[in-house]
Amino acid sequence: MLAISIVALVISAFALPFTVWAARAAAKQAKAAHDQTQIQREQVAAAREQTQLQRKLARDASQPYVWADIQPDMQQGTVMHVVVGNSGPTVARNVRVTFDPPLPAGQQQSDKVEKVQRILATGLRSLAPGRVIRWTLGAGYDLLSTEEPQVRTVCVEGDGPYGPLPVLEMQIDISEWRQSRDAPDGSLHHVRGAIKDLTKAVDGVGRTMKRAADRLEYPPRETFELNEMGDSFTRRQLASPTPDDETETGTDPAPSSPPSIPQIIATTEPLALSVLARGVANSRRWVMHGDRRESRH
Repeated sequence: MLAISIVALVISAFALPFTVWAARAAAKQAKAAHDQTQIQREQVAAAREQTQLQRKLARDASQPYVWADIQPDMQQGTVMHVVVGNSGPTVARNVRVTFDPPLPAGQQQSDKVEKVQRILATGLRSLAPGRVIRWTLGAGYDLLSTEEPQVRTVCVEGDGPYGPLPVLEMQIDISEWRQSRDAPDGSLHHVRGAIKDLTKAVDGVGRTMKRAADRLEYPPRETFELNEMGDSFTRRQLASPTPDDETETGTDPAPSSPPSIPQIIATTEPLALSVLARGVANSRRWVMHGDRRESRH
């Protein structure tokens, strides 16, 4: 029995290092499994945050973006407008805009501006994507006559497809437009009008030349059949006049020949060129306008 115990003790002594090594390996595996579990938890949390962020981005991308501003009329550069627009992809509803203090108004626009402020405070029923509405406040030189700052606090509210929109509040200083250039932007409408006027002028010249050319064409000479029973007076009236008749009656000699077509063209060509030049100048005046005027604010 003693020998068996000694042998078992020796075997246990030899197995002890392996047991310690296995325990350490198991501890490392347990720690690695714990770390892996923690990493997986972090990955799940990150995926959840990413999903929430994508949902928020998708929701924000489908929200209307309603804004309000006070701007000059860029078509002619003098009149000031209050502008409300929707730059988002969806329809905004119940759009309410308030100004504190109230909007300024020109001498001839005070009643209209008060009505506009009531309409904006009550709310616009809807504002489609890309839609911009403008109301006239008055002339810029009238609204910007004083040198003092004219700060207005603008509050924009509305409803989108997911409920109320975030309230947009900002400050606008109208006096910042003072001393700015008032050159209007180009407008294809004015260019179209100038081309239309030019077309009318050219058509008028063409009709004038056509009428002048028609005068060169003589109608065929009419022939008359004289009845043998006709009296001498009728025969004399229908017959061609003789030189003696012209001398007796004192009639003027035959008129000179009418002008030829080249003469008519040479006469009307300066007028046509003048009309064309004036039309081209009007077109260029509407297109190339940006460098012609200085600020009048």
